[in-house]
Amino acid sequence: MSAPLHLSAVRPLVRYVDEEQAVIDTHVSASPAGWWSGQGQLDPVVEVLVEIRGSDGFHDEERTPLRLVQGRGRVRLDVVQPNRWWPAGMGDQPLYDLTVSLVMGDQTIGHKTTTIGLTSVRCDASDSARAVSQLLVNGQVCSIRSLVMVDRVDENQLLPAAGDSILLVRDHYGPDVLYEAADRAGILLIQCVPIDPEGTPEREVTAQVDRLAPHPSLAGWFIGHLGRISDQVAQLIRTLDPTRSIFRELPSVRAA
Repeated sequence: MSAPLHLSAVRPLVRYVDEEQAVIDTHVSASPAGWWSGQGQLDPVVEVLVEIRGSDGFHDEERTPLRLVQGRGRVRLDVVQPNRWWPAGMGDQPLYDLTVSLVMGDQTIGHKTTTIGLTSVRCDASDSARAVSQLLVNGQVCSIRSLVMVDRVDENQLLPAAGDSILLVRDHYGPDVLYEAADRAGILLIQCVPIDPEGTPEREVTAQVDRLAPHPSLAGWFIGHLGRISDQVAQLIRTLDPTRSIFRELPSVRAA
């Protein structure tokens, strides 16, 4: 008998946001991925309920049938007149609770809730691929005056950074508490992707992107140069999170 299907991961990505509308693509993973596959049977169709709630009482939802291909699928949710998340000094930092429930028949198989912010962070097209002296946040220029390196021993010293600083989390994946604090404080971060040249990082990278992608404070990913494995990881992240920039050189801030 096949193992029961259950909701294993959700990865919400803000594909578009302006003052009138936000478009959220929520990627759903169910395991085991091979459930209902093989022996001539089709991938399962389940119902997915996506609900979003704001602290101001806002609530919206989308319920839709979803075919899970190799245990994965995507649900799109449109939010009207969103409260956008901004870096400190540019606006407020409203956060939303996003709940995804997997339903088959009358049975809820499982649900997961994560916190998201509705924002868009892009590199200025006029800037170099390396410099982060200007970012476009929700289409507006965000001037960055300093780049602050964050190592494991520095994580408790996050909040002294201002909204015109960007933090580079290097040599490790930042913990939830770091990103949650940055979300609330309006501080942007770039996450380094540690790569073991002797390892196979696909599973860990996928899990970390699933974990960190909902955070509005995540401005981009830094991947160094370790040959083919770095190229593979960069391509994987582009597939998993096409909403954020990937830096291949150590980001820098130009002098004003």
